[in-house]
Amino acid sequence: MIKMTAPLCQVCGRNTATYVCQSCARTVCNNCFDPSRWSCTDCLTKSSQPFAQAQVGSAFSLSTWLFFIAFAMIVVGMLLMTLGSFPGSNGGFSGGAVILIGPIPIILGTGPYSLVLIVVAAVLTVIALGFFLLMHRRR
Repeated sequence: MIKMTAPLCQVCGRNTATYVCQSCARTVCNNCFDPSRWSCTDCLTKSSQPFAQAQVGSAFSLSTWLFFIAFAMIVVGMLLMTLGSFPGSNGGFSGGAVILIGPIPIILGTGPYSLVLIVVAAVLTVIALGFFLLMHRRR
């Protein structure tokens, strides 16, 4: 009968190893391992930058912030359109939109200022596509 034993921690040498350090590939135990950094305690002490300083900045990425801003702009736009459609508001309703389904643009417009609104929507669509391609290229 072959007796199999679990490997011991390569840092302390006392406990059973349950993790593998991402930096040095040594097998380490629970006590000698930091799961938030996925590194052993030796690699953490060798690191010149502490963990608290490594996480400087916002909790959200740029794309998440842009999503929140775009969502807020859509909500504000819907509220303004709703307020403008109430009776007693000045003039008639004007609107314009450019909807992209794949490479096919669908252009909608109504009212006296629809041509201007469609041009604005088309320019914003081109800017948004350019920004999307720029962000996609960086990945």
